[in-house]
Amino acid sequence: MAQRSEFCHHRTVADTSTGIERAHALVGVDDAVRPPAFYRLPFSLAAIGLMLIALQAGKPVIGLGLLFVAMFTTASTTWRSFSSRRAPSLALRFQAERALRCGRYGEARTLYERSLALSVRDLAPAAPEVLLTYYSLATVHSMLDEHEKSDEYIDRMLDGLDHQVPTSWRAQVAWLLRRVAHQHSLAGEHARAIQRCELALELVGPAPGADDTTVRSLLDDVAWIHHQAGDYITAEHVFRDALAIHEQFRDIVLKGVARPESGTPLQSSPYRVPGPPIVTTTGGLDRAVAYSLVGLGWTLFERGQHQEARTCFDRAAIVANSASPSLPGYGPSATPARSGQALHVEILRGRAAMEMTQGNHGAAMELYTQARDLVSVGNAAAQDAALAIDLGWLARCEGHFAEAEAHYDVAAKALGKRHDGGATIACALHESLAELRRRQGRMRDAHREIARASVLAADYLGPEHPRIAAIEAISSRIHSARGDYAEAERCARQCMTVLRTAFGTEHPRFADAWLALAEMHAGRGHVAAAEQAFRRALELREHYFGPRYFELAEILDGMVVLLRGVGRDTEADGIACRADSLRRGPRAPARSTESRATTD
Repeated sequence: MAQRSEFCHHRTVADTSTGIERAHALVGVDDAVRPPAFYRLPFSLAAIGLMLIALQAGKPVIGLGLLFVAMFTTASTTWRSFSSRRAPSLALRFQAERALRCGRYGEARTLYERSLALSVRDLAPAAPEVLLTYYSLATVHSMLDEHEKSDEYIDRMLDGLDHQVPTSWRAQVAWLLRRVAHQHSLAGEHARAIQRCELALELVGPAPGADDTTVRSLLDDVAWIHHQAGDYITAEHVFRDALAIHEQFRDIVLKGVARPESGTPLQSSPYRVPGPPIVTTTGGLDRAVAYSLVGLGWTLFERGQHQEARTCFDRAAIVANSASPSLPGYGPSATPARSGQALHVEILRGRAAMEMTQGNHGAAMELYTQARDLVSVGNAAAQDAALAIDLGWLARCEGHFAEAEAHYDVAAKALGKRHDGGATIACALHESLAELRRRQGRMRDAHREIARASVLAADYLGPEHPRIAAIEAISSRIHSARGDYAEAERCARQCMTVLRTAFGTEHPRFADAWLALAEMHAGRGHVAAAEQAFRRALELREHYFGPRYFELAEILDGMVVLLRGVGRDTEADGIACRADSLRRGPRAPARSTESRATTD
């Protein structure tokens, strides 16, 4: 279940409602280059002085002639100096800007570096031309996904500005910081990503109006980065802060609509797109609210607060429907715009996950099908992979292993189309494949897949991320099946330690840890300890998911094997009947194993 919220992070951070398009975020250079004024000032004063002396001597024609000669000499000298020192640098910048707008990022980087080499030779480190080149180099490196180099040039620019960014630059710098923060987050450098976002928030300042899309987007970015880092408590608080801003703005708009002639106008903001006097809340703001609700829903889902998470996804569907009413599952069928497509797919995935927690596989399949129809409209490789993993989860839980295999193949192919930011989704894919192989009895393959997931999680998530708990639980069960009980116990204990650190003493995933411990004790022949662990796992899943939850069956099967092994057949028969009843429960209709792998 841990892969559930991956794509929405990719879509939200540095991609939504910035108010600054890429072409407008780049600092341009004028075609007509003028010499700086300070070159002309001393010579102009000298020329005026000569003219005044000539006038006092009674020779105005000579004085006027001297004035014109001095001015011409000044202009020619200044232009020659300017052309020899700075015109080549600015010409290179102009060529680089043109290459950047055409998407030739490698060429633009080379031209900017040549321009910078000429500029720093003749100008001070804090000269505007040098600082602009730093910004441009940071931008082009971010376009090439070289966030470390981009960070270096951002720091050089801020040092040259003495960390006092001019007002006219703040929107562009904040945009760049958001982009670089997104890339740090994808690389697992969450602390650095949060630092970049907080710096961007400092630049834009406190929201001058609750409709400030830059502030709202930055808050969502910070929340998603905390979510990806496994800090779900902080993520929940920040998502709620973003929603509070939306609620505040809604009240302001309603008040302005009711009494437009009274009161003072709202303070203007260079980041406000659009302002409340211009539009109502039925446009981009509603989509922003829906994104925040989706993020909050996934965060609550990870924390095990499923009912409140369901409410968030339902509210997000209502809000998104007001902006894009003609979407599958919300109204008449139509193809949505790409800007709203990813949002609706995430809402459908969230609602499907809620149905899965209740064992409503048929309803979950309908929602996943609608989401797949939407994601096939565009070319969202990350979202395609995440959705395929979800469909594999559903098929695996129903015992349709061949169909799950096909969905995981689709996910692998979709990830192969990405060149960055796919590590966390790949980790979820290997984790899901390991569980599939374990259920198929292919323990060697399962061990290989879970080892790959562990390496990716260690590199991109860290040793205390909550997803580590799920990986350790699966690893423990694989080791128990292979007879390596010492390693199985270590993994199960590590799973509990991570869960206790991240969530406290109560969380639905503790059932996975207890089940892993139970299988380890059963393999060692510790009947009493195994039975206690099985019952603890059963109690937790019944408490959080209800007595008809489909994954109770695997716990009951383990208890049946354990009880039959010690001759408690009557008790085992009763538990086996309950397990059979769960397997005969409502299931989704039979589906073909044909998948989108044939079309990808």
